Amino acid sequence: MTAPRILQVGFGNFGPAHLAAWRALGLAEQLWVVDPDPAALRRCRELGLPAERLSADLGDFLAGADVVDVLAPTDRHFEVCRRVLAAGKDLFVEKPMTATIEEAEGLQALCTDGQVVQVGFYFRSHPLARRARQEVTGGGLGKIRYISARFHGYKRARADSGVVGNDAVHFIDQANWMLGTLPEAVDAVTRDHFGRGYDDLALIRLFYPGGALAHIEVGCIQPGRWNDNIVPGATQTKEFVVAGGIGAAEIDYQSNELRLHRVRHDLIDGLWRPINDGVQLPHAPVVEPTEVVAAEFQAFLAAVEIRGPTQATIEECGVGMARILAAVHQSAAEGRRIDL
Repeated sequence: MTAPRILQVGFGNFGPAHLAAWRALGLAEQLWVVDPDPAALRRCRELGLPAERLSADLGDFLAGADVVDVLAPTDRHFEVCRRVLAAGKDLFVEKPMTATIEEAEGLQALCTDGQVVQVGFYFRSHPLARRARQEVTGGGLGKIRYISARFHGYKRARADSGVVGNDAVHFIDQANWMLGTLPEAVDAVTRDHFGRGYDDLALIRLFYPGGALAHIEVGCIQPGRWNDNIVPGATQTKEFVVAGGIGAAEIDYQSNELRLHRVRHDLIDGLWRPINDGVQLPHAPVVEPTEVVAAEFQAFLAAVEIRGPTQATIEECGVGMARILAAVHQSAAEGRRIDL
């Protein structure tokens, strides 16, 4: 495959990680960047990108690009991605794909046959998540009963989205991916302590076909256990547990640890008692964010090369996720469970 010409749209906090990932894949010389913020373009120059491959105007470079990587603020995703898809370009877009269901469906309608779109769900490419999913799909944990996830810590409240769209979306997707299906209902409680029009705390329950239940806690108003590995000065807890009838996988993304619990309950003398066969700690080398993003890009480029489906499709991870997020907000506003 000839090296593609890559256009990165947006260079905010996660922009350097995307740049580093393209560099890790040996594609830095094929990269152009667009961002309307002069400070962002200055950071690009400081990181070694030549001025002639930088612009504030999407129209300057769009026609010459083969693939486009969008990580603009969420409220700009629709307009940017609309132009990208209308130009016939293959698209990688950071989560959430759009701010509303209508925008997600609008982008889906613009996709032509064979056009490749991947939504940037980071944890689908994380080695710890992929190892845990092997346990789930291989039956190593038994029938999945419960998923719990916590993604919170003291960090800035973003200007373009709340913690549901910025943080919970990651672990909602991971629960869907682990279970191989979308939820059939949700209920949620959210709070906006800062009065900015976006949630800064959310408690979400997802109800899945077959009886599995997921509970997700996110927020930027409660402590995190570790220094964040992406945002300087922030703390984070990023923990994900999937529990089945004969075991559980417990991931701590900040400490880079996976624990596989081998345990079941047997009925003994009238009581359901745990039979614990121990905990396994698979060897897991420390994974840097750049490596995970590079793995996302590799999967995307592989789909581009064969004109095949991506690991996070527009149908499931774009439109499907938009419907889930809308139901979360509706449930929080109306105080009731919402069927999907």
